[in-house]
Amino acid sequence: MFKFNFSAADLDVDDFELAGGQHEGDQADELSQPLESLSVVSSPSPSTLVPTSQLDIQSRSCLQSLPQTLHFELAQIPVLNQGSGAATAIAIDTKTGNKKEIVTIYKRNLEDVKFQIAQEDDDFDNIDDDNKKESKTKDSGLGGAEMLALAGKSDLVKGVYEGGLKTWECALDLVAYLAEQKENYDGKKVLELGCGSALPGIYVLTQSNLVRVDLQDYNDQVLKLVTLPNVLLNTCLRPDQQPAQEVEEDEDRKEMAKSEGDQEGDEDEDEDEEPETDPADGDFRAVEIDLPDTEEQRLELVKKVDAHTKFIMGDWSGLVDLMAYNSEDDKYDLILTSETIYAEESHPKLFAAIKNSLKRGGKALVAAKSFYFGVGGDILSFRRLIEKDGVFNVKVVFSAQAFVRREILELTFKV
Repeated sequence: MFKFNFSAADLDVDDFELAGGQHEGDQADELSQPLESLSVVSSPSPSTLVPTSQLDIQSRSCLQSLPQTLHFELAQIPVLNQGSGAATAIAIDTKTGNKKEIVTIYKRNLEDVKFQIAQEDDDFDNIDDDNKKESKTKDSGLGGAEMLALAGKSDLVKGVYEGGLKTWECALDLVAYLAEQKENYDGKKVLELGCGSALPGIYVLTQSNLVRVDLQDYNDQVLKLVTLPNVLLNTCLRPDQQPAQEVEEDEDRKEMAKSEGDQEGDEDEDEDEEPETDPADGDFRAVEIDLPDTEEQRLELVKKVDAHTKFIMGDWSGLVDLMAYNSEDDKYDLILTSETIYAEESHPKLFAAIKNSLKRGGKALVAAKSFYFGVGGDILSFRRLIEKDGVFNVKVVFSAQAFVRREILELTFKV
């Protein structure tokens, strides 16, 4: 059954990184890596920009990009206003014993993405040259192996790879803010720009069976390998709604765990026993879910997603032409974007996409850091661009003090 209603069991959590930035040590793991000191490579030429187009998730290419098994983890995001009733679970901070309301969202493990890309690259090397040409066209964008190589060398390659494999801090802030607002999304149209793992868009998607959430990212491989699996995990493949089943770890992971145990020594007899795996403790080795075996069964899954979600790839400059809005009703009630203003030269394109896609009476939420070291983008420059245009009212609706200040700007049309 395809359900967007979001529920989760109570979770016991060893530690938290608050979305508001109050927790000491503001950088826990890849789930919320700071986008402050970016490694950036310029694109060879403007002609390398990926053209804007809609990704057909019912295509054979997309169906085949879905792995047999998805390894996932939990994004655990504390609600800003405790007691708001917006949380999907209650967690215990074992250091203080205090209860915390959290929103939990399933997210594909990045190591699982890397493993799939490496495996598919080996398979690609073993097929003949004619089939290689058929499997990759000039319009198909980066291959998985190419993207993984770029992501390993740099967080961003301007005009080629825009960082969609990772989940950044401000995306968590945006989810926490949306959860606090508790809006009714029935009948609404929502767009997330630069979505990547798409946690804010997915949160909205889980709040109503009557909402449409469209997701845009620069690279089609990000949409196939990260965005689509995350949507599936949180809608029609929800792990907490699946029958309980035993999960066997693969031999490589068992060997790694054994090797790590041998290095620890035998100070405690219990250390020789393999510890229980618990996603709430950040141990995701045994958290996985199988997808249907056949393309026909997978097609039925993505058809359910397709009814609620459109996937758009490519540069922002072509978004409005692609969407071809004929009236205000074709536009969006809510536009979301996080960590997308890191390069000042991209501000005009992002702002134009928001301005021309937002419905009168709607709002846009832009989550960002005050400054991005090594890139040049900053929230003040983006705000000046908005104010100079004079079409929007702009105000700060969320602020977090951290090493680099984080904010959420709300944009609404002036009357």
